[in-house]
Amino acid sequence: MDTKFIFDRILDSKYLIVDESELKTILDNAELLRIEDTHLSDVIRLIKYSGNLFIQETTFNKEIIVRKVSSIEDANKFIRERLDFYERKWDGCGCKIDYYE
Repeated sequence: MDTKFIFDRILDSKYLIVDESELKTILDNAELLRIEDTHLSDVIRLIKYSGNLFIQETTFNKEIIVRKVSSIEDANKFIRERLDFYERKWDGCGCKIDYYE
C-alpha cells in the first residue's frame, strides 16, 4: 500500500479507519513522535508525515483510527484528554468516549 495514498485519505476526512497492513505502512514510513499506553485500548501514537501531525488510536471495538491534528499543542491536548478519560474509565466511571467525533 502506498504511504502517500493512505495519508492523503486521512487528510481528506475527519478520521480514517485503517487495517493492520495500512497501520504497518504508516509506522514504517512516518516519524513516531510520541507513544502512550492507554492500559485499556492499546496505545495512542503521535505521528509526523510530510510536515503533518496525526494521532493514531484504537477503539474499544478494535478499529484503528488515524486523524490529522493541527499542531503539537492540539496533539498534546488530545492525548492528555484521552489519557484522563482512560484513567477515569479504569476507576470505573462508566463514561464513554466518542472516537468518531
